[in-house]
Amino acid sequence: MPRIFLYAARHVGAADAHDVAAETFTVAWRRCDDISDPPFPWLLGVARHVVSNHVRTLQRGRRLQDRVRLLTAVTGQSSPHLDFAERLEALQRLAALSEKEREALLLTAWDGLSAEEAARLLGVSPAAVRKRISRARAAIDVNEFSATADTDLQEKS
Repeated sequence: MPRIFLYAARHVGAADAHDVAAETFTVAWRRCDDISDPPFPWLLGVARHVVSNHVRTLQRGRRLQDRVRLLTAVTGQSSPHLDFAERLEALQRLAALSEKEREALLLTAWDGLSAEEAARLLGVSPAAVRKRISRARAAIDVNEFSATADTDLQEKS
């Protein structure tokens, strides 16, 4: 157990190493007939797969958090009323923006630049940046999702 834990700790840190080691031995228990002699190399192979799965899960979680943060920054609201489909639609609309509108919006909403700072970076006027942001927000308009959802509910009643 300590060698498996140490292997896991090197790859995922001490905090998650307990989970990885426990999962490794759970797999070993379920597949005890497959364990070769000596068992350590086999266990290490299982631990390697468990570490890979664990890292992928963490990466998916971070990507989801980044998307939610981006949506919050882009729409200007944390909007707990948006369901997953509405958030996905907003992200798709973000991807559909022109490169200029998306860049202006992301520089200000995501990177925290002012319109003036973004304008200097992009080589345009602050007014042009504000106009691009306005167009981008209108294209992504989250309030439209809520209005559509309300209309759908009224029609179904």
